[in-house]
Amino acid sequence: MNLYKQIENCTFDDIYVGDYIVSSQTDSENRTIIWLIADINNYLYSGDTALDKCHATIIPAYPLDEKSMNSSNDTTGGYKESKMYTETLGTDIDDSKQDILNKYLVPDFNDHILKYRNLVSDGMDSSRSNQYGATSGASSGWAWEDRYLDLMSEVNVYGSTVWSSSGYDIGIDNRQYAIFELKPEFINSYETSHFSYWLKAVSTLERFAYVGSYGDTYAGIASNLSGVRPRFLIK
Repeated sequence: MNLYKQIENCTFDDIYVGDYIVSSQTDSENRTIIWLIADINNYLYSGDTALDKCHATIIPAYPLDEKSMNSSNDTTGGYKESKMYTETLGTDIDDSKQDILNKYLVPDFNDHILKYRNLVSDGMDSSRSNQYGATSGASSGWAWEDRYLDLMSEVNVYGSTVWSSSGYDIGIDNRQYAIFELKPEFINSYETSHFSYWLKAVSTLERFAYVGSYGDTYAGIASNLSGVRPRFLIK
């Protein structure tokens, strides 16, 4: 029975966290793209319109590209208003576009990419103290959105918040992916490569959270380049 039929039937008889799919594509570093099964049915019944389809959560083994979160060092509007969200990742399936969704995901998964509802930060208050005590701004609102892919949260990766500014950064991304619990080295490395990449959390007025290539957690200036390692769901 093939991958998609097992997911459709909600059996997952021969699908395991950590299984991988080797793509015929290469990423921006000319590495063969490897898709990892990060978790199974972990978003089931989440969303203001409940996700009721069985699914597998997929991440790339390596970041697909290097991009900035914003053109300037600003987190106004939260994750939802960032350049990463509005331009880099992609918001709809359209083969004429060269965003992450259409350039990398659609060729391999096409109509098996599952649309879901995600709660994303849509405001940042520069006068707020963030959750680690600095008066340097914090996310201050959220909204439900239709999504095909997103950056991961700190909780998805580490199992807890570190540099996320407030609960508005988390939404439904409030549990650690099984792959990172089972294989924590996959957080910042795969095989012999290690790397950094952005997470979706506002950290301060000027910074978003990211995973460091040395295994560290930090928050980077929004205009800096770092890896784009999104998650998406397949059905």
